[in-house]
Amino acid sequence: MNTIFSLSLKSAAREPFLLFWSILVPIGGTLVLGFLVGTSDYAINITTGMMATGILFYAFTTTVFSLLGQRRRGVYQLLKVTPMPLSRYIISVSGAWTLVSLICAMLVLMVGGVFFHLDLALASVLKMGTVCVLGAMGYVFFSFFVSGLFQTEAQTSIATNLIAMPLLLGSDAFYSLEAAPDWIKTVILLNPFQWLLNGLRSGFNSNNRDWAISAITLLIFRGIALFLAVRSFKSSDY
Repeated sequence: MNTIFSLSLKSAAREPFLLFWSILVPIGGTLVLGFLVGTSDYAINITTGMMATGILFYAFTTTVFSLLGQRRRGVYQLLKVTPMPLSRYIISVSGAWTLVSLICAMLVLMVGGVFFHLDLALASVLKMGTVCVLGAMGYVFFSFFVSGLFQTEAQTSIATNLIAMPLLLGSDAFYSLEAAPDWIKTVILLNPFQWLLNGLRSGFNSNNRDWAISAITLLIFRGIALFLAVRSFKSSDY
């Protein structure tokens, strides 16, 4: 397992999508929008918004394509003739991708903290890191499910965009939804991306009640995503 974990980390470090979509874009967006608006409240909102965006782009979008490539190369078929159980392989690669997502999010937080002089207490950082891990694991497990639905990169690209864009735009990552209609606010309650945002912001503000609700909701999302991932392997010959 340690070997698979290490190899997955090394592979992720060479992934160009990681550098651009999960590090450069979130950091650039944080700085540009943060300085453009220029208020302290928006600074933390955009920092946490870009942290969550980086996690979504890597833990879901990038890993879907990685998993599609592994399926097409017959990696899971080869595992059948090795002593390593499929479950251990999944745990290893999922753990590596979750760690990468956490590192990306912490880089964005560090940049936001330095440039916007955010008051980052250790307890707040730990709470924010916890929801980052929960959210990233949920997206990684969900990517296993999505990668098993399609056979080509074109189909996968369309599907990931159709899933990721509504999650992003149907949240208050970049703008306030306080004046949105009630039905939109109700729909937002079903958006796991919004709960990741809520967890990050309540962790920063030391709002333990809201943070706990967000963490529990992300745990439920992770459980559903894991169930779908397991079903995707049972319903295919991988």
